[in-house]
Amino acid sequence: GRELALAPGPAPLDRHGRLLAHLYDAGSGLWIQGALLERGLARVYSFHDNRVLIAEMLEKERAARAAKRGIWADPWYAIRGPEELAGDIGSFQLVEGRVVDAAVVRGRGYLNFGEDYRSDFTVSLERAAMARFAEAGLAPQDYIGHRLRVRGWVESYNGPMMDATHPEQIEVLD
Repeated sequence: GRELALAPGPAPLDRHGRLLAHLYDAGSGLWIQGALLERGLARVYSFHDNRVLIAEMLEKERAARAAKRGIWADPWYAIRGPEELAGDIGSFQLVEGRVVDAAVVRGRGYLNFGEDYRSDFTVSLERAAMARFAEAGLAPQDYIGHRLRVRGWVESYNGPMMDATHPEQIEVLD
């Protein structure tokens, strides 16, 4: 029974023609996505073409996770280690680990979280993503030795792999 307001970002539609917007309570101004994240009722899932308020969303998710609110009390939503992903192919996950090596091969970047890139967890950055990272002053080699939290869909390609399409998918933890 409340009136809601939509606040589209720079790309109001996704590639499927769906509306991309932040949702607000028109009366109180309450930011609905922020409220869901604060209560632990959602995870941050961002898009390369609509990166508005990602930092704020990540902070709200971090606080809810630390307090074990909502989904964060359920082991199903636990952050995975790079070695724990065999059963998570085809699912959206948050993964924390240390980058052992990085490479750029034919314009695509790779962050390797183990010694064997043919079987260990890898984050891949396609050419367009490499340009977005470069715009942010970042290169794959910058991540070597750092502990990261990455979020995205886990696929199987020479072991578990996740595509990063924009820098906000990667949080540097140390």
